[in-house]
Amino acid sequence: MIPSHNAFRALLQYNHTQHTLRSFFSTTCLARQQVQQDETKMSIEQWRDNITKKKLIEEDVITASQFNLMGNTMNDPIYRGSRLPLAGTALPPAWHLAYFPPRVIEEDLSPDGFEQDWKPPAPFHHRMWAGGELEWNPENPLRVGDKAQMESSVRDIQFRPAGRRGDSVFIWIDKKINNKQGWVMTESRCWVYVQGTDRVVPVPSQSQSNSIKSTIIPEPKQTMAKELPRTDFSMDLIPSPILLFRFSALTFNSHMIHYNHIYSTTVENHRGCLVHGPMSFMLMTNELNKYLKTIDDSQHIKFLSYRCQSPLVVNEPVQIQGKAKSDEPGKYDVWVADQNGNMAVKGTAIVGRIGG
Repeated sequence: MIPSHNAFRALLQYNHTQHTLRSFFSTTCLARQQVQQDETKMSIEQWRDNITKKKLIEEDVITASQFNLMGNTMNDPIYRGSRLPLAGTALPPAWHLAYFPPRVIEEDLSPDGFEQDWKPPAPFHHRMWAGGELEWNPENPLRVGDKAQMESSVRDIQFRPAGRRGDSVFIWIDKKINNKQGWVMTESRCWVYVQGTDRVVPVPSQSQSNSIKSTIIPEPKQTMAKELPRTDFSMDLIPSPILLFRFSALTFNSHMIHYNHIYSTTVENHRGCLVHGPMSFMLMTNELNKYLKTIDDSQHIKFLSYRCQSPLVVNEPVQIQGKAKSDEPGKYDVWVADQNGNMAVKGTAIVGRIGG
């Protein structure tokens, strides 16, 4: 049956109306998103003006016990075991992570457990470790018995719109550490804050808790990894739940993404709990430092920078590796490769000699 002329006109008018409505709602939605983004940027600018004036001063004593516990946590061949290091023993690079913990009561933490000293305003509720740097003074290391002071301040803040999880805020915090002899090191941390999900933090039932060990986590997508460079040093490691727990406890890090399986998988959508960004930093620093001592005991790390490119997941094998740059004497590439051979954490180090 051929539609009448009037019916055909009515159909055209209906289609035109539908197209107009879709265009209207699409334009309205985009306009609303733009207004929200402008309001967020304004809120971030106001927060930036205040937070950049902030300085956080913390003090700690370099005790033999914390030193020893870090040695046992990282299974260090020299400092593990029950014997405490003697007064005056120098901390290896990055071992200051066992000190200056966040001294925060639970109610002042974020809902998922991290300290909020540098957190931007809503809607940026979730935090990830994005990378960092270490500039180290080998002629004045922290030593057992030292009284030390750490001053933290903002180096940089960047607002980045429309990422994978929406808008995000990157913040760099410089942490300068001194003892009575003067400057010891500056560690810089980069955190990225992203918008929270609509999901609440789940409280596991008894049956869920009992079934965690048998929960089947989807296999990670097999991505094509670039061939890793030949290495000067390499260490294999399977980061166990016990390792992650002990590192969290030692550094007083209560971020649930490192120890709460249900939170990590159902709220953050990971395959399991995540390896700490600072643990990856410490592993790279440790292995490079040990390698340098096998070549020349006077060699030391002067500077190391790194970027966390993808998550490392509990119980999945990793390799901590490094190689000297053939075209740049005194520089090393260091990285942590995931189970698929991808560089999940990638860094560059500058080395030198004491007095040089």
